[in-house]
Amino acid sequence: MTDAPAPRIDITPTWARLNDGLIRLVDYIPDDQINWSPKPELWNFRGILLHIASARDNWLSRTVQDGVNAPDVWRTVQTKAEIQGAFRRTWDRLEAFLADRGKLDEEYNDDDGDWHRVVTGHWIAFHLLEHDVHHRADILHYLALLGIETPDVGTP
Repeated sequence: MTDAPAPRIDITPTWARLNDGLIRLVDYIPDDQINWSPKPELWNFRGILLHIASARDNWLSRTVQDGVNAPDVWRTVQTKAEIQGAFRRTWDRLEAFLADRGKLDEEYNDDDGDWHRVVTGHWIAFHLLEHDVHHRADILHYLALLGIETPDVGTP
């Protein structure tokens, strides 16, 4: 057994393709269905999409403290074009974070009032990647329930 650190994995190009795919999926949502969900207790398309952008902004602002004043997407983003713009903007923030090895190696205090834990930038990156993939699946399932065919997105 060795104490050598695990090799680094460059997820940025793969995640960039995933982000581009999320942006394209927004176009498949009919304008009159953006507030649709299969059940009242589930988030609608808009809610899922804004949650993705909001989570990115929240982690980078609150925990990483990258110094970017991000708009409150829940209040400022309404249209599909604005959702796509929020994905592009938040991706630019993520890409800068992923490109900074020091930020990835750093330990951050994640304190949300109810808990406190220390996480690394690597943990934050993989958590956000998993979050994007998870909610992409929600969007694909919702579209399938509406009978809307989507392109084969594959796994990034």
